[in-house]
Order: sequence, then C-alpha cells, then structure tokens
Amino acid sequence: MKTFYIISLFSLILSGPAGLRAETPVLRYVMDIHAECGEPLAVGDVPGGKRVVIPITGGRVEGDISGEILPGGADYQMTDTLNGRTEFRAVYTVRTSDSLLVNVCNTGVATWGGKADYFTTTPQFEAPEASGIGWLNDRIFVCRPTGFGDGVVHLRVWVVE
Repeated sequence: MKTFYIISLFSLILSGPAGLRAETPVLRYVMDIHAECGEPLAVGDVPGGKRVVIPITGGRVEGDISGEILPGGADYQMTDTLNGRTEFRAVYTVRTSDSLLVNVCNTGVATWGGKADYFTTTPQFEAPEASGIGWLNDRIFVCRPTGFGDGVVHLRVWVVE
C-alpha cells in the first residue's frame, strides 16, 4: 500500500498540477515563543561534542497561537567548539489559551566564529487533529531568535506556504 501511495504521489508531481510545482516558498508569520530557561546543565564531552541540557521552566506563546509553555521541557544542545557549530533539540509542551496541549520539538543549528553567524530551527508541532489548530501537524515551520536575556529565549516562527 505504501509503495502505491508513493508512486501515485510521484506521478502527480511529474504531471505538474499547479499546487505541486516547485515555486519559491513564501513565509507567513505565525507566532512568537518566549521560553523561560533554567540554569544550563553541562554534561560535558560526549561523542559528537559538548552536551549541555537547558531546562525549559515556562514561558508564553503569542500570535496566531497563544498560550503558556509548561515547565518540564528542555533544550538538548550539542556543541562542536572546534568548528563553531551547535545543534539544538528543544522539546516542550504548550497549553493554548483554549486549554489544548501542543507538543513541540524544535531542532536546528547555529554557527559562529570563522563561519558566517547563522541560527535557524524548524519546529514541529503535535496538536489535536480535530481541533482548530490541527493544521499545525501538516506544515513546515521555520524559526529564528529575536533576542536573549534574563533567562528567556525569544523566537519568531513562520509557516512555509
């Protein structure tokens, strides 16, 4: 069954319906995330670099989706100091203003130093399908920081249209 589906999707792409043509993506603003962070926990040198775990202790989300970030998440960072590169994997839960729970897994990379500075992540959302925000499950998102300070990371999120 999976093979048939993949072949069917591939034939649709080749036949060129307007919705499946490679066009330059458009980004549309969705939300700002303000994640409150605890003290970093330095795991130390591990295979792949230096591991740091940063507890996510709360925060808020504003925009098309609004709500609070629940305590208990964390940002798992792997840093390669020789090459000026950090990989991020932040996992946490948001309770929306209408009490829906949304799981977030935000992965990405930052570079600095000898390389051009760069910091971009791609959050994936897991929202209740039958809700008004079920569309979060079926889209690709891009995220960049807008600021850091006082134990809070400020991020802006866009959906790829």
